[in-house]
Amino acid sequence: MSKQRTDLAGYILAGGRGKRMGGRQKLYLRYQGKYLCLWTMETLRSLEDFYISVAEIPNETVGSAGWITDLYEEAGPLGGILSGLLLCPKDALFVVPCDTFGLDEEMAETLIREYERSGRPVFYRTEKGPEPFPGIYTKEMLPVMERQRAAGNYRMKSLFETEEAKEYTFLDGTKQLKKLVNLNTEQECRRLQRRNDGREYSDSK
Repeated sequence: MSKQRTDLAGYILAGGRGKRMGGRQKLYLRYQGKYLCLWTMETLRSLEDFYISVAEIPNETVGSAGWITDLYEEAGPLGGILSGLLLCPKDALFVVPCDTFGLDEEMAETLIREYERSGRPVFYRTEKGPEPFPGIYTKEMLPVMERQRAAGNYRMKSLFETEEAKEYTFLDGTKQLKKLVNLNTEQECRRLQRRNDGREYSDSK
């Protein structure tokens, strides 16, 4: 049976420690003066609710998003998503890492419409295989995710190598995923910020 959009919440992963960001919390990275996660929330504005996955609840709020504290230490994105599926009242989560920039409405709506049609988990794939983000994770994935966590396997792509993955929907993301930028270092953050005026950034400066 097709799911309604009210069953789906936006979910931003921000539980990492930002070791490659010099200790900065990636949650508060900005582009054009606005947090990256707020750009994501704006793109997903058709969703009623948003949650942010964190290791500890920070003092500063981010828009109207609620906080979800990770239930599992050192379990990476898998633990963050598992925590969200267990604690959020919604049936499914549209998951985007907080350090991902470039998600647009077309890319998001393609996933959402397919979820509404099928009610199944939905992901993009390229010639290299399925990609975990952005993606729609549902509560039906709880058993396989818990099994993987209990085995100490926190590799996200392992979820797509299970028998259960045959029931997931994979859409061609060859073109769409090229739009995304992942900020894993301070250097990458500065490059993105310098796009404001179109100047080329030299690492030697």
